[in-house]
Amino acid sequence: MSHILLLGDSLTEWGFECGWASRLSNVYVRRADVINRGLCGYNTRWILSILKNDESRHHLLPAYAPRPLFITLLLGSNDCATGGQAVPLHEFKSNLRAIIDLVRKHASPVGGIFLMTPPPINVEKWHKRLQREFGADPSTCGRSLERVLSYRDAVLQVGCVEKKAHNDVHVVDLYERFLGKDAESPNVAKGPWCDYLSDGLHFSETGGALVFDALMSAIESSPHSAQIIPGNVATQLPDFMTLMK
Repeated sequence: MSHILLLGDSLTEWGFECGWASRLSNVYVRRADVINRGLCGYNTRWILSILKNDESRHHLLPAYAPRPLFITLLLGSNDCATGGQAVPLHEFKSNLRAIIDLVRKHASPVGGIFLMTPPPINVEKWHKRLQREFGADPSTCGRSLERVLSYRDAVLQVGCVEKKAHNDVHVVDLYERFLGKDAESPNVAKGPWCDYLSDGLHFSETGGALVFDALMSAIESSPHSAQIIPGNVATQLPDFMTLMK
């Protein structure tokens, strides 16, 4: 059976809970297994260190599996924080390029890599969660919509360069999908898009549905769509009706 590999941080690890990964698994049922390798709290620096190490790479890129149908890559929400998770913008871009190179070299996905931008953050809602669950001082949060926007733009830049060079990287701009016409403004603190985030940072069920729709649109419009859209991927084992003849 073919497989689809999901790489990223908590936005991927919790993808079945909020629904985008489970919806993906549902449309590919009996056609491709969805393997979730999201790592909560991780940034590009830590993901890259795993992929560069021959002894640890298999934890993210299963050595036992054939070429994946495609791979999703969603990172940046932790890189753009402050404190121990923070990764400077220039290093973030370098790490992202290196991760793509290693995934291309060691996994060679049939339909390429779907590179997702980090979604916007609702700082007010995130502060409330930090106060409620951890008693944290909101002033130490270190996250802002403006910082997310900078890292989103970096993902777009890396994706554009990689697509021109290899035509196997396809950008899914979740930031724009959430904010629509306000995507380029760093001052959109509130709006209907806030309902797409359960705690200001992570996807709600409606947000998960939006992520799934954005990903499927990218899959259907990709240059490899004929090979990877669900209807064109063969089901495994005969239909039971053929066994009854």
